[in-house]
Amino acid sequence: MRRSLLALGACFGLSLAVASQVQAQQQFSFKDWAVGCDNTRHCDVVGYQAEDAEPAVSLWLGRDGGGSAPLQAKLSAMSADDTGLLTIRVGDVVISGIQEDLTAAQIARLLPAMKKADAAQVSDGKHQWLLSLAGLNAALLKIDDLQGRIGTVTALARPGDKPASTVPAALPAPQLRAAPVPRPRASDAALLPQLLKAIPLGDCSDDLNTDSFSEVHRLSATQLLVLRECGRGAYQSSFTLWRVNDRKPYAPVQLKLPAASGQPRDEILNPSFDNGVLGSFGKGRGIGDCGSFHRWLWTAEGFQLLEASDGPMCRGMPGGGYTLRLWTAKK
Repeated sequence: MRRSLLALGACFGLSLAVASQVQAQQQFSFKDWAVGCDNTRHCDVVGYQAEDAEPAVSLWLGRDGGGSAPLQAKLSAMSADDTGLLTIRVGDVVISGIQEDLTAAQIARLLPAMKKADAAQVSDGKHQWLLSLAGLNAALLKIDDLQGRIGTVTALARPGDKPASTVPAALPAPQLRAAPVPRPRASDAALLPQLLKAIPLGDCSDDLNTDSFSEVHRLSATQLLVLRECGRGAYQSSFTLWRVNDRKPYAPVQLKLPAASGQPRDEILNPSFDNGVLGSFGKGRGIGDCGSFHRWLWTAEGFQLLEASDGPMCRGMPGGGYTLRLWTAKK
């Protein structure tokens, strides 16, 4: 096999974005908490139980940019059977009857206590969880910094006397316009073996001909998208993307996806394509409790990033639990 797949199992975030935008995604971790901010100045904070602890529990805090944006919170816990309404206790503060979302009043009571504690106890009457608060204060300070709140009355970690009006406003999400994608033809799938022979092997593995997961999809009346399996690991595969003609000469052109880093990506993991939207979920490990999610929209200018998020820590929550939003656009 020509391509090494050692990196396919790492918990990493695909920091894909449109490079021309004003603000790209930013992502950080602080002990048992992670922070992510997207291109609109929206920020998420996610915390879990301590590493190697069980069972899995997660608290998400999210806030848009701008001085008037409220703080939102969600609480989730995993168990082998059905989980009932949750109660969270931090010191003398007890909040009960939580289905998932916390109210503004509950957040206002809970957050000051959390900032002074090492852990929060979560229960549904049958099960017990311990939410780690290690790293929470650093995470709150980071989103204050990234959203321009430090020293203002809206800050979560380091408030001051500056008015809310001094907080930078949220940035608009880019507006994308989908290109029409025709229905597939019965003959498209039959073309795949010929198309794969026409596509250069490049750095891809040369031993994936048997049971290949490569796919073909229609982009227009005359062109197709080929998702060519390029490398295979224990629980996921990487793919290159090619635009080809649906008849000879196939004239394959490799597609690259724009990235905020300035380094366009020419491979994605575990792709899907439906109604003009290309998706990818890169698992951080086999059970899929962490990883990166992306969706691109097919437009007249090619694929443009529609959304990106990351399940940052491998702590037993399906898909990483509450994900960090790293990019958003409108269609």
